[in-house]
Amino acid sequence: MSLFERLKSPFSRSLLAQGLAATIALHTTSACVLLGLFLFVQGRALEQQLELRGESMGRFLADEIQFALLVGDRNGMQRALNASSSSADVLFLEIVNPSGQRICAAGRADLISSGAIAGATRVVRDAGRGFIEIQTPVWSPNRDSLLDWEPSAGNPGVLGALRMGISMDQQRRMLRGMLFGGAGVILLGLAIMCGAQYWGLRRLLLPLAALVDFSRRVGSGDLGQRAPVERADEVGQLAQAFNTMVQQLGETTVSRDYIDNVLRSMGESLILTARSGRIQRVNPKTLELLGYPEDELLGRPVLSLIDEDAAPPSATAQERTYRTRAGQSVPVLLSASELRDVSGALDGFVWLAQDMRELKRTQAELVAARDAAQEANRAKSIFLANMSHELRTPLNAIIGYSQMLREDYASPESESMRADLEKIERSGHLLLGLINDILDLSKIEAGRETVTPQTVDVGQVLEDVRNTVAPLVRQQGDVLEIECPEDARLAYADLSKFRQSVLNLVNNACKFTEKGRISVAVNRKSDARGEWTEVHVADTGIGIAPEHLAKLFQPFSQVDGSSTRKYNGTGLGLAISRNFCQMMGGDITVVSEVGRGSRFSIRVPAAKIEKARKDVSHA
Repeated sequence: MSLFERLKSPFSRSLLAQGLAATIALHTTSACVLLGLFLFVQGRALEQQLELRGESMGRFLADEIQFALLVGDRNGMQRALNASSSSADVLFLEIVNPSGQRICAAGRADLISSGAIAGATRVVRDAGRGFIEIQTPVWSPNRDSLLDWEPSAGNPGVLGALRMGISMDQQRRMLRGMLFGGAGVILLGLAIMCGAQYWGLRRLLLPLAALVDFSRRVGSGDLGQRAPVERADEVGQLAQAFNTMVQQLGETTVSRDYIDNVLRSMGESLILTARSGRIQRVNPKTLELLGYPEDELLGRPVLSLIDEDAAPPSATAQERTYRTRAGQSVPVLLSASELRDVSGALDGFVWLAQDMRELKRTQAELVAARDAAQEANRAKSIFLANMSHELRTPLNAIIGYSQMLREDYASPESESMRADLEKIERSGHLLLGLINDILDLSKIEAGRETVTPQTVDVGQVLEDVRNTVAPLVRQQGDVLEIECPEDARLAYADLSKFRQSVLNLVNNACKFTEKGRISVAVNRKSDARGEWTEVHVADTGIGIAPEHLAKLFQPFSQVDGSSTRKYNGTGLGLAISRNFCQMMGGDITVVSEVGRGSRFSIRVPAAKIEKARKDVSHA
């Protein structure tokens, strides 16, 4: 049965009918009272307007017939009456003498009433015959101004009277029109009001019908139902209250089937024991893990399932070993908690265990893989270190013999031979630097590289770097600027490693900058970790794209990795420099923009000024 059919049930229909009946009665009564009041006021206003109009016409005709009545001109009076009776609203006109006898008349004579005339204008309503009779006296003229035909001002004489009947049909037609129009407005408003009331009641009763159906389902024992909450008013609040009540009922009324479903669906081993420690209930995962049938476990001491030397588990997870029926050992992550009844008394214990065999196997594989990788890395480092030592001996011999030969060919006629020997010596130095970098990297990876921190004069280090890179600066057409204030020229670092790190940064800046500017600035900074000396190397070179910054400090990594790259290098300098700075307690950071240059910053601990000055003076 749909919600709309349920809405048409006797109870719902009764509510809807009562609401609609009350609305119709209230609206109709109010509208009729207001319409009647409006018609009464409007009718009185129309009557007053009609009386005023009649009085005005009566005074006008009285002035017109004054002379004719004075001289007894019956024809003149008749002509005036005939001219005025042409209006559809004028039913009759009559002129009478002072004694009330008719002199002449026009219109419907049957409506004319006889009677004595009054000395003032009189209005008589004849609602039964539908007209208003207006009697206007005709005064004798003022004797002092006969030519102006003014009424006499003091104690005038009455020449006669003019009786005029004005129809009330037009007024009644207007009132009937108002009545019909008002009735139409009332009916239209009543229809709109009933429609709105019906829609509102239906919108209210549909959720109530849904709540009734929901209550029936909950009453049948289906606690999983929830009433739809689609409104924020009292009906929606009622539905929300129903849902809260059903939820609390579901939380406090748990069936045995529900508990069995929970135990069957668990992926961990669950054991319930009594206060004595004997097993009362187990889930299927426990039977699968231990290999016991359920009847063999029930009533058995739970401590017999774990190693004899192991103590009972605590609430926190601990690694223990279960013993299966076949005598096998199963590593588990075991935790136990107390089970208490409603009053808070101890009722037993709950043991929850997770099988760790797969985790142990995975851990063993990871440990083996880690050991293999570490062994391979140590072998690589040993190989690089041995090869570097083996290569440095012949290279030193090549460099030494090239220097000796260059001294032997010092004459001007041997200039070409000296140039070749210089190339041999320069190439040997480059190759020796490469081998030294590989040896440094292998020491770092093998963990055999050590640092000896001391107070370092940063200004002197920068002068050594300036002298070293001076040929490359001239070759590239660059300008090298160094700024080292007095309060920031001391650092606490390994001298050789600090010098090598700064040299690598400045050398890279010169290599990637042509006819530009390279600035080296030193400053001292403090933060929560302590005092720091920072060396910033900025250039106006080619810059580095954002996607290449992540691999900038990786060994053997080049920003331009193509076979046709313009700039040579092994990609070891920045990696070694960063490792050196981190070993000294600092770091290297970089900020770069393509086409605008790069800014590398070295941060190392700053030396305490008092101690540093003594160390420098002793040196």
